[in-house]
Amino acid sequence: MTNKIHSTEFLENHRKKPTDFTRNRTLTFPRLMSFLLNALNGSIQAELVRFFNVIDDSYLSTKSVSTAAFCKARKKLSHRAFIELNDDLVQAFYEAATIDKWQGHRLLAVDGSVTQLPISDELLEHFGKARPQAAMPHVRLSQLYDVKNNITLDLQVASHSTGEREMALKHLNKTQTGDLVVYDRGYPAVWFYKYHKLKNIDFCMRIVKSSNAVKAFLESGKYSDVVDFPCIEKSLRRCRKDKISTESLRLRLVRVDLPSGEPEVLVSSLTDLQAYPTALFANLYHQRWGVEEDYKVLKSRLNIENYSSVSVEGVLQDLHAKLLTKNLAASAIHDAKRKIKKPKKNRLYEYKINFTFAINQLKDNIVRFIMRLAELELYELLISKISKNLSVIRPDRKFFRQDRRNKTNKYPMNYKRMC
Repeated sequence: MTNKIHSTEFLENHRKKPTDFTRNRTLTFPRLMSFLLNALNGSIQAELVRFFNVIDDSYLSTKSVSTAAFCKARKKLSHRAFIELNDDLVQAFYEAATIDKWQGHRLLAVDGSVTQLPISDELLEHFGKARPQAAMPHVRLSQLYDVKNNITLDLQVASHSTGEREMALKHLNKTQTGDLVVYDRGYPAVWFYKYHKLKNIDFCMRIVKSSNAVKAFLESGKYSDVVDFPCIEKSLRRCRKDKISTESLRLRLVRVDLPSGEPEVLVSSLTDLQAYPTALFANLYHQRWGVEEDYKVLKSRLNIENYSSVSVEGVLQDLHAKLLTKNLAASAIHDAKRKIKKPKKNRLYEYKINFTFAINQLKDNIVRFIMRLAELELYELLISKISKNLSVIRPDRKFFRQDRRNKTNKYPMNYKRMC
């Protein structure tokens, strides 16, 4: 990644104009990239001072770049630079790492989220807002996430009015044959199932209980059955529009009883009853919760709603840069697992590496790596330190989920943290 950031070809591909980043400025292209990847949370000026202290390996650097100079420099940069780097990271990760799978499948989850944006006419016009009476603009996110290995394969960013299924459809371009994708309710539709079949991608989704097929399944008292799903109404129109098959699909319905006694129903392409017993599906669907936890990391740990810009391009830079930083932390954790010592036999619980601590340790060090200020020894030291900070895994814990949608602006543009 460092080599690519310093390459002329990468610079030429991701600058807005051929004349950008040609003059000898203090905030060069590699410096701008590493600065944006350094998990920005404080005021821009405070972060710039800290950044150049790291660059010069000094308590107080003599270099000075103003906030205005940074804003001018970032206008020359395309956010697609971070998307390309993330694609490279994901490819390198799966080529090198020994990944965890579920029943031989790479287990992926798709989920959407909405984040609040700073007040800006440009953002309001481009992204829209969550409700007509809302004052703040909002953006809709959707990510394709590997729940076993904590890697985000793809992030889609769109206006709030964009449907989650349409965003999820784009994620299929990042999948491969043999993957299994888990979805929450809100995604099931026959035309959507068909796109998975076309790409030979398996799926498992929570389905609403109001359809006739699901009602008949629940009334039968069965816990698993393979039934026909005809292509009718909206799905029929969509299939004809996209010129794909309108034939019915044979899919599996699985009943899972919640602790409250209420049943929920899953629809899946895993129709082989011998290879995929019904008992597996409750835990399979529960693992979808990993993508929810990942949004918590992005929002609460990396503060993705704490934007550093009121422009569309600046918002996209912030989102994709922090996602890449999060994936780098996940890669470091995967590497750190090899250094964890075998636990004592009398431990009551299992332990895992603390994700928040890993992100914390990447702060500033990511600048040293990208700017070629550190040797391999620092990386090994970093991995060793991350491997020693463990947190306990307490199974079956449950907490009341607070509704934060009606909160006022969480991160005012004029009141950034100093550190």
